[in-house]
Amino acid sequence: MRSMAGRIPEDVIERVRSQNDIVDVIGQYVHLKKTGRNYFGLCPFHSEKSPSFAVHPDKQLFRCYGCGESGNVFSFVMKVEGLEFPEAVYNLAQRVGIDIPREESTPENEKARKRKESMLAAHDLVAKLYHHLLLNTDYGAQARNYLLNRQMQLATIEEFGLGYSPDSWDFITQRLAKRGFSLSLMEEAGLLSQKDRNSRPFDRFRGRVMFPIHNSQGQVVAFGARTLGDDQPKYLNSPETPLFNKSHLLFNLHRARTQIRKQQEAVLFEGYVDVISAWQVGVHNGIASLGTSLTEQQARIIRRNTETVILCYDSDQAGIEAAFKGADLLVAAGCTVKVAQMPQGMDPDDYIQQYGGERFKQEILLNAASLTAYRLQVIRSRHTLNDETERMKFVHEALEEISRLPSAVERDHYLRQISEEFHLSLDAMKQEQKKIFKQQKKAGNRDNLKDGWNNSIDSSRSVAEKPMLPAYIKSEQYLLSLMIQSAEIAEQVQMKVGADFVVEDHAALAAHIYRYYSEGYVSDPARFISFLQDEKRLVEKASELAMMDVQAHLHAPRTVSDYIEQVVKNAKRMQIEQLEREQRMHERAGNTAEAVRISLELIPLKRSVK
Repeated sequence: MRSMAGRIPEDVIERVRSQNDIVDVIGQYVHLKKTGRNYFGLCPFHSEKSPSFAVHPDKQLFRCYGCGESGNVFSFVMKVEGLEFPEAVYNLAQRVGIDIPREESTPENEKARKRKESMLAAHDLVAKLYHHLLLNTDYGAQARNYLLNRQMQLATIEEFGLGYSPDSWDFITQRLAKRGFSLSLMEEAGLLSQKDRNSRPFDRFRGRVMFPIHNSQGQVVAFGARTLGDDQPKYLNSPETPLFNKSHLLFNLHRARTQIRKQQEAVLFEGYVDVISAWQVGVHNGIASLGTSLTEQQARIIRRNTETVILCYDSDQAGIEAAFKGADLLVAAGCTVKVAQMPQGMDPDDYIQQYGGERFKQEILLNAASLTAYRLQVIRSRHTLNDETERMKFVHEALEEISRLPSAVERDHYLRQISEEFHLSLDAMKQEQKKIFKQQKKAGNRDNLKDGWNNSIDSSRSVAEKPMLPAYIKSEQYLLSLMIQSAEIAEQVQMKVGADFVVEDHAALAAHIYRYYSEGYVSDPARFISFLQDEKRLVEKASELAMMDVQAHLHAPRTVSDYIEQVVKNAKRMQIEQLEREQRMHERAGNTAEAVRISLELIPLKRSVK
């Protein structure tokens, strides 16, 4: 923090922090629910099924009780966006309209910032240019007619900023060059391409309908592009760039997030067009992965925003396989998964065009099957059930799937269904299912399968119990927590304890607390975390201590005195142990005079700890 003062004034940093409420900022990334005075959600920094991520509005701090990540609003933005401290400050300043001069930024940070800003500015410019070409020029006539023929309304085209890239090798290249953009940087940003390092850059996207892809802040960072003819590939995405990591973003999430959280349900489609068609008919909680299969990171992002996900993929074999893979990842992330089943040979966009939006919502989305029911239907489709041998194969495969369910109620439900349909003994089926379960468990598959098939949220949080800490360490922790929240207590501790904390990190924190108050700051846990920002090793420890519930002790002098006494006495005990070791060493070496001197030094020390 001290080194930051030379670049961004500390009063400006504090103004930025105080105007960015931590609940509002984190709420843009994590679905938070208020419990008592605090808010809880799923941690954005590790995979979990039950919320252990806490946000404390009073202290303006967050802490995950699962992985230990903690800090203030700057710490959160640094971690979630992968930013250094200065850029996190600039990011949050921009959010609340605070202008920060950048003249004193380091050359390295300034260069990185300018590169990123140039890439973002170029994407914004190109997106607007593509959009203009689509709607207002002869270049875009074919693409415009294509979209209108697919029943895409003008308002929808404008909402999603759809565009058209001319079938030209240098249309965008020339315009970027005229605006002063570095063409080599534009190639790195994914807007241009090069055959080799010595060749001239050319337009990456040519003759395609353009779909802008946004980051969580709603900034254009990439494009998806669809050909109008038979050119391959049918869809072409921007490459991985400093702005764009396709495994960490979801198409339309920035727009759909509010409705997803409001409805507590997301509809996951395979493609951009499906999302847009569904949006046009009122399905405003639709998102899609970016040209690839769903990733673990995307599943975790979805779970942070909602528990329930409806998979709405194509009905072909590729769509079925993608649904299975996506479902496994979503369930592992803690989602409850349903599957909307499209008629054979249709995708969601086809269905909406043919039957309309209301029927899509009523007959497809509202009738989405549970994941287990969907899997059983897929297994059923593989067998000819009027043949006895095939029927028994289906029953056996169905029992294998049912055995993987963690809920006895769910297992019983599906066992009864199959028993009644095929007139089989329920008791016999239960016996066979238990036999299969034992085989699965014996094969060592149970744990892996449970992670992949658990279709409900575990209501109990599994947290490893921490070992009991010695009393003196707990006393040091309580004292430091109180010091962070009270200048008066910090002054008292400084006079009576000073640097005599046994735990090294505790001694370091105490020194920073003394300095914090000596520089005239008032007690404010979140501001103290900012003060520590250059001491990254201590930020997490300070955040953890600041989150301790010590309010009852703030105005209890006797309790504070007891903690101080324990810490002082323990420091003396440690000193006694060290002196006794030195005394024995001198005795063994025959250095009697030094041993006697230490013995005399030990007498008052030992009396003081009785």
